[in-house]
Amino acid sequence: MVLAEANVPVGFLAMPTMGTTAPATLAGALAIGDAEVISATVLMQMVNPGAPVFHSIMQAWADPSSGRYVSYPLDAHGRYAPVEMAHHWGMPSLGACYGTDSRDAATWQSGSEVALDAYMIGLTGVEFVTGMGLTHTYTRLYPESLILDDDIYQKARYYLMSMEVTPETLALDTIDAVGPGGHFLAQKHTRRYMREAMKRGIAHQIGPDGSYRDPREAAIAQVKWILANHHPDPLEETKQRELDRILAAADRELRKQ
Repeated sequence: MVLAEANVPVGFLAMPTMGTTAPATLAGALAIGDAEVISATVLMQMVNPGAPVFHSIMQAWADPSSGRYVSYPLDAHGRYAPVEMAHHWGMPSLGACYGTDSRDAATWQSGSEVALDAYMIGLTGVEFVTGMGLTHTYTRLYPESLILDDDIYQKARYYLMSMEVTPETLALDTIDAVGPGGHFLAQKHTRRYMREAMKRGIAHQIGPDGSYRDPREAAIAQVKWILANHHPDPLEETKQRELDRILAAADRELRKQ
């Protein structure tokens, strides 16, 4: 309510679990999650009409054999429906993405469970997502998983891009020049586009011996390089002074309490 009064964007994330904190049907679980978010949104508008609020539902399942919390069973398409629900209300959405149930990074499970997320959530037109780099159902962060999940995001980004079709990219003159059974390597057109034709992902990084590196090893190497070489620019002095002023005011307020 304090944030809403200050016009700071507020988000509500419902996490109905089918069979325990929500009905054991997908529609029922999403209905109760939506009710939670919308009721909280109404409260924010009562506090400050027009306060910016975003909508999110990350519904999950309770394994009936144990009650264990599960995010990625065989049918997990409910992860994307809440984005449409948010847009029905005219609200931006925080979509569910990544955060595999796998306990470790770079396993078959950790890759397969999140493989469709970035693409499917992109088709919904979501405003932003969360969960990159997280395993063990959103509770464990592996730095290399940030790199691996980003690779999945980049693949989805390219899948959703339009293909460039122009006289130059169709290369009909080059095709005609090579003819049936010919080879394109010696063509000027090939030399012009060959280097940019293949976008290297994490699975196609070349090692010292010329072979492709293990994706997790390549991701760990990237993390080490970033930690050693990335130096963010400091805040402008005026902004730093303003932050110091805000923190000092907060300290004075807390001391009064």
